[in-house]
Amino acid sequence: MGLFIILLIVVFPVCGLMGYYIRTRNSERIKLIEQGLNPDEGLNITEYQKQANLKNGVLLLSLGLGLLCGHLLVINYEMMDEIITYLMMLLIFGGIGFLINYRITNNRNSR
Repeated sequence: MGLFIILLIVVFPVCGLMGYYIRTRNSERIKLIEQGLNPDEGLNITEYQKQANLKNGVLLLSLGLGLLCGHLLVINYEMMDEIITYLMMLLIFGGIGFLINYRITNNRNSR
């Protein structure tokens, strides 16, 4: 019961913030398109696909590493809660993956 309440406290606000972000981003993009501007800052389709593939690849690789580390922690330390350990490692390594993608994209664009 306590885990359910914690999930409600965490999941609903996160979903609400994600919905708000998607809605406002979509309306901003529509306004730019109506003004005749490119919302993707001049990226052609192949560059956009390369960046999306890089982001997805780095994210999935980092999430896989997070699952591996979480599993190793659960095996070696029996006192750790499995769900919290897996979730914690996924979030940490997912964030690291996004940071790596950001650095790679900035280095590629600065050349």
